[in-house]
This record gives sequence, structure tokens and C-alpha cells, in this order.
Amino acid sequence: MELYPTMTCNIDCVFCDTTYRKGKQTGELTAEQYWRILDEAEELGVRRVFILGGGEPLVRKDVTPELMRRIKAAGIEGHIATNGTLFDEPLIQQLLDTEWDEIHFSLDAPDPAVNDYLRGRAGVFDTVAKVMCRINGLKAKRGRGPLDAPRMLIHAVVTNKNHRMLAAMVRFAAAVGAYRVNFDYIIAYRPEQHALKLDEDERAEIPTLAREGMAEAERLGIQTTLGHFLDAAHAP
Repeated sequence: MELYPTMTCNIDCVFCDTTYRKGKQTGELTAEQYWRILDEAEELGVRRVFILGGGEPLVRKDVTPELMRRIKAAGIEGHIATNGTLFDEPLIQQLLDTEWDEIHFSLDAPDPAVNDYLRGRAGVFDTVAKVMCRINGLKAKRGRGPLDAPRMLIHAVVTNKNHRMLAAMVRFAAAVGAYRVNFDYIIAYRPEQHALKLDEDERAEIPTLAREGMAEAERLGIQTTLGHFLDAAHAP
């Protein structure tokens, strides 16, 4: 089951497709409605819940942390996609204590300036890196490795600003304790998105860059989607 607590977001990614993500949304479900949905999901035998958002799910402080706690209390596998900027220490401890299954961090470059440009706000890279390092460190203290709960995954949108950083992103993932990096090309609709697409020469570079990233991933034991980038003809 997929749940979208909110379409509101606290950052402003230049490639985001959710044009109404700013400000308070109308028509969002209440906390009590989410608890009833989860009760029904448990009765129906739902085995995995993925918390997503056209915005940032942790904006809903009245819902998302408690929803995550209830998901694990019900014995259901839990995943969340997040920009990683709204974690606090109590939530991090909850993730460890309840053995939340997987966190998908949206991060686009291992370089603070490039990442923060794409994410539309200064300081995002440093904030997310610190959160991931904190989780990784606490896992290590409990004798847990990258494949143990909570697993951390990075999702990166490939643009003409970061396409030469594939191998570096793999190295960053290994350094902060992520087990996997999912790379996806930017999907462009608006002019500012088209401006980030790779040109013909940049697309021609991708197979070589992907192979470099795959070699690093094999060396470091990181899973990736770079196999899909070996054919430059498939680049949008």
C-alpha cells in the first residue's frame, strides 16, 4: 500500500513536477483517518506500506512519525521516501528501535553546491549527509550493517549538472552507509526542466561514466541501477 500524507514540501527542487507543493494543502486526511486506514490494511493482510509524497511526508509531523511507529507495531514492512531534511533525534532513535525497514533519501549529487542548486535550498546536502551518518553510526553501535534495518537507499535524478558524478555518488553512498543508489534521468515538461536535460554530447558520455560507476559499485559492494545507462540511445 502507498500512502501520501501531504503534497506540501519544505524545499524547492528545480525539476519537481508538483507545481502546487508550496503552502498548506487542503483536503489532507486527518491523523485519525490514517489510523483507520492502517487498521483496515492490517485486517486485509497488507505486507508492505510505502510512505511517499508529491511533497515531503515528514512535513506532516502530526501523522508520519506515529504512522511509521504503528506500521512496525502491526508487523508490516515499512518504507519511506524523503528529502532527508526533517529528521530529528527522536525519529532517528525510533527508526532504530522499531527496525524500520528502508529509507529512500532523495539526493542528487555528492557535491554540496550542485546538490543544493538542484534541491533548491542551501544546506540540504550537509543536513542529509549528517542524518545518514548518524543513522549509520547508531546502526554500527548495534552491530548492524548496510543491509540491516533501517536500510538506506539514495535516489538521484541525473541531469547535465551531475551526470559526471555517478562514480562519486557511489563512493558517497558507501561512506554514509547506504546499500544502494537508484539513478534516474530527469523527466522534463517545463522549460526549467528541459534546461537540465543532457545534450547529445553529454548523452554520448553516459555509457563510459556508467561503467566507471559500476566498477566502483562492485568494488564497494553497492547496488545501483547503472546497468540501465549503458546504452546512450536510451537517454531521454
